[in-house]
Amino acid sequence: RTPSSLACRQHGSNPEELYLRSLRHPLLVAQALKDPTRMVVPIHIELAPPQRCVVITGPNTGGKTLTLKSVGLAVLMAKAGLFIPATTARLPWCEQVLADIGDEQSIEQNLSTFSGHIRRIIGILKIVQPTDLVLLDEVGAGTDPVEGAALAAALLNHLPTVCRYTLATTHYGELKALKYQNEVFENASVEFDEESLAPTYRLLWGIPGRSNAINIAHRLGMDSQILQSAQGLLNPEVLEVNNVIAELEAQRKEQDTLTQKAQDLSDQVEKLKNDLIIQKEALIRERLALHHQQQQQLQVALAEAKGQIAQVIRQLQANPTAQQARQAQELLEALTPAKPAPEVIFRPKVGDRVEILALGQLGEVIAVDGEQIQVRCGVLKLTVSPDQLLPPGGAKAKKVPKVPLPPTPPSPPPRPPAVRTERNTIDLRGERAHAVEPLLLDQLHQHSGAVWIIHGNGTGRLRTAVHEFLRSYGQVERFEAAAANEGGSGATVVHLK
Repeated sequence: RTPSSLACRQHGSNPEELYLRSLRHPLLVAQALKDPTRMVVPIHIELAPPQRCVVITGPNTGGKTLTLKSVGLAVLMAKAGLFIPATTARLPWCEQVLADIGDEQSIEQNLSTFSGHIRRIIGILKIVQPTDLVLLDEVGAGTDPVEGAALAAALLNHLPTVCRYTLATTHYGELKALKYQNEVFENASVEFDEESLAPTYRLLWGIPGRSNAINIAHRLGMDSQILQSAQGLLNPEVLEVNNVIAELEAQRKEQDTLTQKAQDLSDQVEKLKNDLIIQKEALIRERLALHHQQQQQLQVALAEAKGQIAQVIRQLQANPTAQQARQAQELLEALTPAKPAPEVIFRPKVGDRVEILALGQLGEVIAVDGEQIQVRCGVLKLTVSPDQLLPPGGAKAKKVPKVPLPPTPPSPPPRPPAVRTERNTIDLRGERAHAVEPLLLDQLHQHSGAVWIIHGNGTGRLRTAVHEFLRSYGQVERFEAAAANEGGSGATVVHLK
């Protein structure tokens, strides 16, 4: 015997909970695999203390008995360590599954239908234990309805005190009221489609069912006059109860429809949320990359300024004059950035609140690995260097000195628009790949600006040879495929320095 914690992983739920989502009888699943046209309708069971007894009502051929068999079989499969045919299953350990299902009428043993049921129930009561599951089909049937209903009610009131759970099917309307007298009871019913006059085999939780005997007899072809007569003999109170149940079923269907729409809407919102998170993360990474690029450009500008300073110093050393010294002093003052105060890089620890300099947003340090610091910013996790982090509010207090950049040299005159002519076109069609280098070396030094090289498509070897040469030729600024009206991939435009 295994403990209840091993019968089914509870995931923190009630250890006595009996929860089966989308349960299917394994034999019906096997039939559906052989014949895909046979649909298997799943059922849902959810029981937890104080509820310990479920009264299942509804029409014949609606699936009440199959529900008992499916639940009992699922409990036994869990005990045997088998996979349960359900999308979700949380089951308590049931020492025994005791069932009274079917008819034990016997002429040999002088047993009526009622006697057969009672004999089996007596046997169950003798051996039942507090951890057992009891399944009763058509409890109290086969005798006078009044006495049968009273006996069934007494039996169902007793069983929750001696076993873990009881599931019982019945046609007795009196048993539907047990839920409103004792909290251990719950109602369930098998659904019946009024339009098609056929069962849907769905199990409706919390709603008592109607037998629908007259409707089923009509579907099976019974004479309409007999059915009308039977309708007139029904107790008005029964008709009123059936109408109330019908309204409850209609409300349940409407609620299920609204719940499904809400679930679909929730799924759409969740998808949009995930998309927005991805877009925000991409935007933040782009801003970090831009900030890094700006820092690199600043370093390049400083390096150029230092180069100009060094050039001025060399000129003074070569030919020192008072006028040149004054000019050099002015140029040095213009190029030399103000010396900032020594800055201590902020070294945060795990758990510190920090401000990300490039984003201007607060975050929390979740990991530190040398010069790589991982920060959680909302739902995002970013990895940044220490020089990108400040204490909260540090960005406002920090004053970054302005570094004067060197004077901008006059921009060169704009190049004339590139226009293809015979003079700036080199035609290599028909040449061999190994002849490309000497031909282009001989002709490119005679050109400037844009040059069109026609090599055609063919096998692509000539174009490859041209591109390899251009990558190694020092006077090439850039090159690309020609426009569609100028040869497309069959020509290459080279822009020379």
